[in-house]
Amino acid sequence: MSELVALTPKKLVLPFSVLSGKRKEPFTRDMEAAALFILAETERAKGGGLIMKQLEEKIESIAKVCYPLWLVSWNETILIFDGLNRSNYALQYTCVPNVTTFIANLRRSAKTRETHLAFLRDHLNYFQISEPERDLLVDGLIKNAEFLGEFDVYRVEAVEVGSQNVQAGFLTHQVEESVIASEIQGLGNLLVSFEEDVALLVRCMKFLNKATNHYMRMLRDKVKIVKDEFAVKIKQEEEMVAPKVDVLKDDYDSRITEVAKNFEKQRLPIQKEKVQLGQAKQNVYERIDRCKLEARTHAQMEDKVGEQKWKEKSDNLKKALSGIDNQLKQTDKALKDLEDRRSLEIFKLRDELEIRVKEARENLLELEASRDAKILIFKQEMEKLEKQTRSISDLVGEAVKLRESDIAHLGKLGIRKELGFEGNALCYVPFYVIRYTAEMKKRYLILPPSLVSTVGLATKLKGALGKAKIKQLLVPRFKVVSSLMDTIQLLAQQRAAFETELRELGEEYSLLAPETKGDEIRNGLLCLKNEGWLGEKEHGAVLQRLESIGRRNSA
Repeated sequence: MSELVALTPKKLVLPFSVLSGKRKEPFTRDMEAAALFILAETERAKGGGLIMKQLEEKIESIAKVCYPLWLVSWNETILIFDGLNRSNYALQYTCVPNVTTFIANLRRSAKTRETHLAFLRDHLNYFQISEPERDLLVDGLIKNAEFLGEFDVYRVEAVEVGSQNVQAGFLTHQVEESVIASEIQGLGNLLVSFEEDVALLVRCMKFLNKATNHYMRMLRDKVKIVKDEFAVKIKQEEEMVAPKVDVLKDDYDSRITEVAKNFEKQRLPIQKEKVQLGQAKQNVYERIDRCKLEARTHAQMEDKVGEQKWKEKSDNLKKALSGIDNQLKQTDKALKDLEDRRSLEIFKLRDELEIRVKEARENLLELEASRDAKILIFKQEMEKLEKQTRSISDLVGEAVKLRESDIAHLGKLGIRKELGFEGNALCYVPFYVIRYTAEMKKRYLILPPSLVSTVGLATKLKGALGKAKIKQLLVPRFKVVSSLMDTIQLLAQQRAAFETELRELGEEYSLLAPETKGDEIRNGLLCLKNEGWLGEKEHGAVLQRLESIGRRNSA
């Protein structure tokens, strides 16, 4: 972090008016004074009224008054403090659980695998961020993003007070250097704590993973030892069991062969009968065909008796064929039943073999089950270690991101710091303050920094003296920076001492002061007339009003 800034400020002042992009003609101090006088006169209450009598206002002063802002170099940014102490910023951040305590307990618990695993289980939600946000109230700090954006553009136009005749009143800053130094110190302490949190969280994550990886390696070694130990025992048991299993398999093969031969003997006569029936069936088919041929021949010979005889013989053969088909079906069924009995017998033998082999390998299976059970226990412990460590590491990672976001946010409290800017400076934003009085009443009109426009066709077609024209000459340049004039109005109403200072600065630097004799305004009015902002008649009316105020101030 940066050390406490030694506040030995230089004074800078910003311009009230700058040329717009379209304007090429210069805009002199005289022209600015004349434009301000016309605007003041335009906004002045003229009195009158039919129902309720309004008092006529007098212009007491038209003066440039500068609002103080502290520009303080801090780290890579420039912080802006409200010199009138009407702003503050509540920096919100979320609390992170105590990392130092976590690391200390982690180190103590990491001495054994059992205590490390218990620690992980008990601290799964330790870094779950659930605490409410806290605030660091920075008095005087301006953090409004729109204000900073506008001011970042505006500040490059600042010049050092003394390098030119400013002719403006500087409001007294109400924020002591020691207060700003204290606020900077508070921000610095917070930044240090954030950076320490990040470093501790990263260290915590590394140590957590280191401890877990140590026990993961230990468990993997244990798994290997278990595999190696049981591999020797299993090999010895397999050498003892293998001959017994071979004997059982040989016996099984022998019995299978016997069953096959037995069923082959039973199958042979049935298969022989099936072949004979098939041959008989073929013979019947041939005889039926011959009968049909003989019947056709006798029919052609018109031997009806012979034809009838052969037909009757064919019908008898067909009946015999049906009997053969029934016998073939019985034969197929017998073969299928025989095959089913054969398959069942082989299945029984195979089942018996498996039971006897399992009985022979019982000790071997017990060894394998014991090995797998021990390995499973170690693997389950490894999964717990890995899962719980990952859960905590993920939460630690989220906490790191949160703190890094807080650090980044601290880096955005101000505006960019240009090369060479160190320390701090008082930068003054100019406003024109017009003071009106009507008997015992007083009123302030405040005009913000403006862009100077050029006379366009629409402007030339507008009416004579008044807002219609002059309001287009000086256009408010900023939206949020201009809101500082609201602070001036509010303080003038609420604080008598501030209103007195504002009045005294107005009298001292007024464009209407007797010693100026209105020369600047007169010269400026002539320039505005030549440029087209005033007609001849309007120019004369404004001069007449200026002379009237001059005589009043001299009286």
